[in-house]
Amino acid sequence: MGRFNILLIALLMHVSFGVYASSSVNNYIKEYQSQLFYPELVASFYPYSQLKWQLVKDRRQLKNQLGLLVLADVNDDLQKRYDLLQQTKGLEFDILATDTLLYFSVYKELISTHGIKWLFGGRLDGNIGQPSALAINTINQHFQKNNLYQLVITLQPQSEQYLDLYERLYLYYDPYHQEAPKLEVTRLLKPNQVIPYKSLVYRLNISGDLNKRQLQYFLKKDSRIYNEELVRVVKGFQERHGLVADGIIGERTLYWLNMSANERVRIIALNIQRLRLWEEKSNRFVLVNIPSYEMGYFQEGELIFKSKVIVGKPARRTPLFTTRLDSIVFNPKWKVPTKIMREDILPKAFDDKEYLTEHNFEVLPSWLSNNVIPFDNIKWEEMTAENFPYKLRQKPGGTNALGKYKFNTPNKNSIYLHDTPSRSLFKKQHRAYSSGCIRVEKASEFAQLLMEESDYTATDYENYNRLPKTNSVGLEQKIAVYTTYQTTWIDDKNIIQFRNDIYNYDEWSKSKN
Repeated sequence: MGRFNILLIALLMHVSFGVYASSSVNNYIKEYQSQLFYPELVASFYPYSQLKWQLVKDRRQLKNQLGLLVLADVNDDLQKRYDLLQQTKGLEFDILATDTLLYFSVYKELISTHGIKWLFGGRLDGNIGQPSALAINTINQHFQKNNLYQLVITLQPQSEQYLDLYERLYLYYDPYHQEAPKLEVTRLLKPNQVIPYKSLVYRLNISGDLNKRQLQYFLKKDSRIYNEELVRVVKGFQERHGLVADGIIGERTLYWLNMSANERVRIIALNIQRLRLWEEKSNRFVLVNIPSYEMGYFQEGELIFKSKVIVGKPARRTPLFTTRLDSIVFNPKWKVPTKIMREDILPKAFDDKEYLTEHNFEVLPSWLSNNVIPFDNIKWEEMTAENFPYKLRQKPGGTNALGKYKFNTPNKNSIYLHDTPSRSLFKKQHRAYSSGCIRVEKASEFAQLLMEESDYTATDYENYNRLPKTNSVGLEQKIAVYTTYQTTWIDDKNIIQFRNDIYNYDEWSKSKN
C-alpha cells in the first residue's frame, strides 16, 4: 500500500475521531518522529489525547510479545523500542504502544510471504511495510471496545507449541545469573574416568538437565569419577540433542554442554517466531523437519506415520516450501537435474566409459524428446561437463537413485520425497547427504498406507510393486506437505528437544554486534 493511501486512511479515521490529533500528541510525535514506525497513523488514533493502554494486562501482553521478538535477535532496533516501553508512562507509553501494535500487525500480515527471508539467515527490517486497511480498521474497533488484550493475543503465534516453548524459554532466561565456566577438556570423557566433575554438573544444570535440587545432590557427592548416575543424565542430554546416547563426551556433546543459557533462549525465541509460518495446516499433512531428519504424517492432529529421512547436504539444501502430494510413482525414472549431472555424474562418466551403462543412464536430446541417443553417437572427446548439451535419465531398477517409490509433490524447486537404494545412511545420526530431495526410510510402508487410504487393496499394491515398468497411482485426496526448519521443539513426552543447525540458519539470523 502506497504512502498516499495510508494517509488517506488516516484522514478518514479523523472523521470519526476528530479532525486533528491533540497538540500534546503532535508535540510528542514531532519530537520523537524518528523513533516511530508510523507517526502519521499513530497521530490519527489520538484526536483528544485519550489513553488506549490503561489496562495492565494489555500493556503486559504487548511487551511480552515484543520481548519474544527482541530475544529472537532478528532486528537491531526493537531492543530500543522495548526499553522505551519499559521506561515511559502515560501518553508517551500509549503512543509507543500503538505504534508497536501497528508494527506487529504488519509483521503478522507479511510473515507468510516474507518469513523465510526474515527468519532463516536474514534480518527483520525496521521498516517492514505498511499496515493494511483491514488491520487499521481492526485496531480502531478494538480501541473503541477497549479490548486490546484480545487483539494482541491474536498477534502471537497460533500454534500448540507456542505456550510450551514460551514456558521453557523462561526456565532458561535469567538476565542476572552469573553463568558457570565452560567445561574445558582436551580428550574424550568416558564412564568411570576421572573428569572435571563439578564443571560437568554445573553445565548440566545450565542446560536444564539437572534442577536445583538435583544439582545439590550431585555436588554433595564431591566426586571426581564420571559415575553411572551422571552417565545416565548425560545420555538423556544426548538423546534430546539428537546425539548418540553413549555417555561419551566428545566434540558434539561438549558443544551443546557449553552452550550458554542466553543462547538457548535466543534459539527458542527464534523458533517460536518460526511457528508462525506453519500455523494453518490442513487436517491431513506430511511434515518434514529438516534438522531432526524426520517426517511425520498427521491426521486431525494425530501422528499416524513416522519415518527417518535424509535431507539435502549444506551445499544443496532442502528448501522450505509447501506443496501437495498427489500420486505415487512405482519404479520411477530419474530425470537428472543439470547441476547434479554436471557436478556429480559426468565427471565419473568421463573417467569411466562404462559408468553410464552400469548405472542404467540414458542420454536424451532434451526433456521434450523421448528419443534415446546411443552412447556411440556422442562425440565424447569433444565434451566436457560444462558443454554437454544433452539430458541424462536413469532407468528404473535397483541402481535408480529414487529407489522403487517416488512421492510426487509438484513444486518449483523440483523437490520430492522418494525411496533410495542407499539404506545404510539411515543408520547415521547426521543425515544431510542428498542433493535436496528427501529420501524416506520407510518408503514402502508409506506407499502402502497411502494406497490403503485411497481404497487400493494389498493385492493392488503388490501388483504395482512387482511390475518392472514405471506406473503412477493417483491419490483420492491430495495431502499437504510442509518442509520446516525447527531446531528446537517440545516432543510428545513434554521434553524440549534441540538439534544441530545444519544450514546455519540460526547462526546467520543472529545479530553480529
